Amino acid sequence: MSKLANSFLWDRYQELEGLGEGGMGKVIKARDLGLEREVAIKRLRDELGDAETAQRFLLEARATGQLEHPNIPPVYELGKDEEGRPYFALKLVRGRSLQQLIEGLRQGDPKLHEEFSYIYRLQIFQKVCEAVAYAHDRGILHRDIKPDNVMVGELGEVFLMDWGLAKDQQAGPADATQAGLFMGTPMYAAPEQIAGEKPCSLWDVYALGATLYEWLSLKPPHRGESVRDILTSVLTVKPTDPVFHFHPVQGRIPVEMSRLVMKAMHREPQKRFASVRELLTEVQDILNGEINAVCPCTVVKSGFHSVARTLDNYPVLVVLVIAWALFPLFALIMFAYRYFTG
Repeated sequence: MSKLANSFLWDRYQELEGLGEGGMGKVIKARDLGLEREVAIKRLRDELGDAETAQRFLLEARATGQLEHPNIPPVYELGKDEEGRPYFALKLVRGRSLQQLIEGLRQGDPKLHEEFSYIYRLQIFQKVCEAVAYAHDRGILHRDIKPDNVMVGELGEVFLMDWGLAKDQQAGPADATQAGLFMGTPMYAAPEQIAGEKPCSLWDVYALGATLYEWLSLKPPHRGESVRDILTSVLTVKPTDPVFHFHPVQGRIPVEMSRLVMKAMHREPQKRFASVRELLTEVQDILNGEINAVCPCTVVKSGFHSVARTLDNYPVLVVLVIAWALFPLFALIMFAYRYFTG
């Protein structure tokens, strides 16, 4: 077993194993020797020591620490090591990322498909939307929402991870994003984000739609042999409607969910959901069975829901109406029976 390279951290934490590296930092699993619990520690990569990178790292820690929400991992501590390099400790999330689950679903694991039905997948997505909407209410954009950054815990908890590209819209010039500079993951980034336009909440709306696209269809929204190909696809190609993606184990994607994805991912920002809150409202409506009737399939689904809701609210009245409607048929059957039996 190794120990953290820095003695200050070693006095407080015992390194257990590495968890991964990103563009700016690396994450390790460690034991908090004081509280006797396992935590995740994120710190700058050794080769990144410039002031600008350290400032952005601190912004990530502070943004995450300010967002006290059930679907955002809490920050336990922010500090500096003996060399003055920042680090922060946060909740260790045990579970699988959406990307890992997508890979398992792609392989056709029947147990995984049974566990993660379309409705359950939308419920998980709802939790992600709630986290993003909460952040937006506080002026913070995520800017890198993707399946790799969503974790489903061992107890079914859902966490939106990695706020390394978070943008505080209320911050001063120190948090300004350089015009024309693309930051994010091309596959899930909005066209205007790739173009380097001014950050706005609709970037996250698009990324949520792109994440749901792959979470439902098990296929990426854009393809390409290189990053350049993917960037070009995002800017010029409309993704195939998810309803046309068929998987032999999971079947077809519900029309109403496919429609929601395509609206969230619209290339023109003004034609997307106006906010994550508006997107979240439609997600909740679908989960409640309140489906907008826009095609024969959704008309039938909406009609069945209306009947079921009426039955829940007025069971006696519905029974009487059904009995009244069926009485002529019952009378006809009795008449025919007596006629043919003499």
